[in-house]
Amino acid sequence: MANDREVLREIWEGRLPIKFSIADEDKGEMLTEKDPYHILVPRMTYLPLLPVKKHFESAIPATDTDNMPTELWYSCKDIPLKWQIPIGVLYDLVGGDQLPWEIKIRITEFPTEKLQRLGTNIEDMVRSSFIHNVKEAGYMKHRGTVMNHLKPEQHNQLWRGLHRDKFDDFWSINHRLMEHIDNAPYRCIPFRIYTDMHERYIQRLFKPMTEDDKLTTLGQLMKQFLPDSVVEVGDSDDPDILKSYEVAAGKRIKIQGIETPLNTPIQWLSEHLSHADNFLYIVVSDFEQLAT
Repeated sequence: MANDREVLREIWEGRLPIKFSIADEDKGEMLTEKDPYHILVPRMTYLPLLPVKKHFESAIPATDTDNMPTELWYSCKDIPLKWQIPIGVLYDLVGGDQLPWEIKIRITEFPTEKLQRLGTNIEDMVRSSFIHNVKEAGYMKHRGTVMNHLKPEQHNQLWRGLHRDKFDDFWSINHRLMEHIDNAPYRCIPFRIYTDMHERYIQRLFKPMTEDDKLTTLGQLMKQFLPDSVVEVGDSDDPDILKSYEVAAGKRIKIQGIETPLNTPIQWLSEHLSHADNFLYIVVSDFEQLAT
């Protein structure tokens, strides 16, 4: 079980300063001018859960040109931002090293080929996506045996803990989803590798132990599923780990905004650096890409 509470709290308390402003393309559609909105947000949360619309409410028309309710969407560097992806992962993907992170608010030209519409029941949509991910991750780790034994109220507490940024409330339930059954490691590690916002992420089955009981590492996972991102540098000094790896030249690999050592056991990373939906998000980028 994930028992290093200081690490868990440190990850939970990761924050990003964001500046929201109306995109130039949509300023003519607004009812009035509005100053940018500055806010410090948890990396764990999701864009639709932020009070951005409330700040710009007086400027946003109630309906669009088709007389439908106006729907907000967000972009960075003209890249539409997916609301299903945690904010911290979005930043690692497209934010570069810019702080505060500048995000544009859009109300026209909704990119239906790249974004899923939220509709009017915004919180319900985000909650449904979140719980679906938690269940999927639970099946990969324990064949769903832990998640299936949680009561509906415990599902609700998990969601409320995330939504209200309550570490103790969230982890009082989530610690059960991180436990080892019969002291065995997870069946498979729930992970997603992102290299681009709108390319399909990489998600495969990957075990935390080899057949001869050696720990598998982040480097081994990357070598197997994105081989150009790492280079093998020889045998590991750790007797429990087979091979040692380094990040390939010109690449950057981040988890929770951290350039994580590739020899870190993937089981430990899953327990301590996963997002609230229990997935380990790995972002791979080029230095040239970050500079644009």
